[in-house]
Amino acid sequence: MNKQFPNVLAPIRVNGKLYKNRLIVAPITPHSASNGELYPNEEQMSYFEQRAKTGAAIVYCGGVKAVDVFDDGEHCTWDTVAFNHKNALSQLADRIHAHGAMAGMEVMGLFPMSLRPGPISCSDGNWIMQSPPIGIEMTQDEMKFYKEKTAEMCANLLICGFDNLLFHFGHNIPVAQFLSPLTNHRTDEYGGSTENRCRFLVEILDACREATKGRMTMEVRMSATEFEAGGITLEEGLNIAEILQDHCDVIQASCGMVTKKYMTWTHPCQHMGYHPNVRFAEAFKNSGRLHVPVTTVGGFESLQAAEDAIAAGKCDFVALTRQLIADPDTIWKGIEGRQDDVVPCIKCMRCHDSDCYEHLFRCSVNPHVGHEAFGRKMFEAPKKEKMVAIIGGGPAGMKAALVCKERGHHPTIFEKSDSLGGALKFSSYVDFKYALCSYKDYLIHQVEKEHIDVKLNTEATPEMLNGKFDAVIIAVGAEPLMLPVPGYDLDHGRVATDVYGHENELGDTVVIIGGGQVGCETALHLADLGKKVSIIEMQSSLCPDASTTCGDEIRILLDENENFTAICNAKCKEVGNGTVTYTDAEGKDVTVTADNIVFAAGMRAKTALADSFVTGCDVPEWREIGDCVRARTVEQATYEAYYAAMDL
Repeated sequence: MNKQFPNVLAPIRVNGKLYKNRLIVAPITPHSASNGELYPNEEQMSYFEQRAKTGAAIVYCGGVKAVDVFDDGEHCTWDTVAFNHKNALSQLADRIHAHGAMAGMEVMGLFPMSLRPGPISCSDGNWIMQSPPIGIEMTQDEMKFYKEKTAEMCANLLICGFDNLLFHFGHNIPVAQFLSPLTNHRTDEYGGSTENRCRFLVEILDACREATKGRMTMEVRMSATEFEAGGITLEEGLNIAEILQDHCDVIQASCGMVTKKYMTWTHPCQHMGYHPNVRFAEAFKNSGRLHVPVTTVGGFESLQAAEDAIAAGKCDFVALTRQLIADPDTIWKGIEGRQDDVVPCIKCMRCHDSDCYEHLFRCSVNPHVGHEAFGRKMFEAPKKEKMVAIIGGGPAGMKAALVCKERGHHPTIFEKSDSLGGALKFSSYVDFKYALCSYKDYLIHQVEKEHIDVKLNTEATPEMLNGKFDAVIIAVGAEPLMLPVPGYDLDHGRVATDVYGHENELGDTVVIIGGGQVGCETALHLADLGKKVSIIEMQSSLCPDASTTCGDEIRILLDENENFTAICNAKCKEVGNGTVTYTDAEGKDVTVTADNIVFAAGMRAKTALADSFVTGCDVPEWREIGDCVRARTVEQATYEAYYAAMDL
């Protein structure tokens, strides 16, 4: 028994199986790793095998559906029926087992689309995963067909060697709509009372238990509350859990719905604080009405946080996804007493958005993600140790220095200011950027811990490097873009990056010119402080440059903030002393007044400065990385820094 973490690392027996600890790797569905195969490919298997190496007791793979298994050109889908498709699934389970973890599979609650025209739903008019309300009520014959196919699928997963099933009965996905009074309007025995709304899901669980001969541990993910009026409340969630527990082995208390508004409640992001959803598992545990273990999920950042939750009696299992993407060694570092070496998840949802909406799985702080199948094999070991000059102490420069050091090189960071952090320094002043601030502090701490030579208050020049370095990595960043508009200058306003730490110098009303992510987050920060804030944005919507889920969250939070006003389709025409004149969508000139004007029209790469090191240095190798290439994100800075350093 581990003395430091006696609760989270304690073994537990469920459904006759002994689990080595209370940690679960929650599933992702690897859409962006799919090339249309109806079985796990090597990239997907490598990802889930790495999850098994994290030290968790259970690894859930995601996910399979019972019917309509075909390549739709967009999503990942695995077939459990064809004999040769089971080969890869069996190998996946075996590779997870090789590292001492149980192999689990998420059972997606998606209904067949091919039985008849129109998407099938619990009741007429329901939405289907953020679609318009187009659902058509499922007939009982269709329900029977779906139940039988789901049971057959689970039986095949048992044959392939899987140990656990995670039934996705939450987040208002189609099968979960049976549970909610908001979406279940049926008048037969599957609608009305709580018992009736649970009936179909109980039948599915019982059929799957019988098909798998009771040999697979069955966990149910459900929304303890949906937050929406008329939906599942916490009390009703407990009523549902009390019924379902007699037909499964573990209840996972999640929350929310897959909608723009509640996506980042289901997957707690930067504005939600530390593990805000544990309260739902705690309510289930403290009710005294459940006799099965309860799992909590949502934004856990460390082994210690999981230990604290279980020790306090709030849950029996803790499920993690994003933190183990950011740092697969999170658990081991905790056990080894190296918590300060854990790479923090910044809760940006890039893992989700890149996987679902783009073509390459990404993590903003872990450049290995998306390349599990080959990773470091891309690079040979350095042929010699090199002296490397790194110009700029922001996130790109610090990451490059750390990778250089790990590779055996000798990096020196030149930073013209009096501290490291670069474009991330602002995070120290914003409550909802606590996760990003943790990442900034992590990088700084690692640079100090590795005893990397850092020259602060030193503005490097090409002449300083000649004859002293073998390579130079240029990470000089970007600067605020100043629009060619009369009065758009520092005599009439200040740039957004200069607001942080100086909020008390601003008056009660602020107009921000520019509604990109920087402008919107500055607006939200100031509005949260009680200032009346308006944004003038020339596009039709705010935050167009943000990743999908992050942008949705910011727009919703701004819309709900009574201190904020959006002025879109507006082109800035002139800035005066406390005034901004813009041309609206109808071509009319409008003037607004404020105590302060803030400029947030974007950032411009310091191209000329960066290029001066390329043309002015007599250094054999060079690489430009981060914002000085093109102003953008932490993710891009991290990847470019990593590859630049690995390539030396």
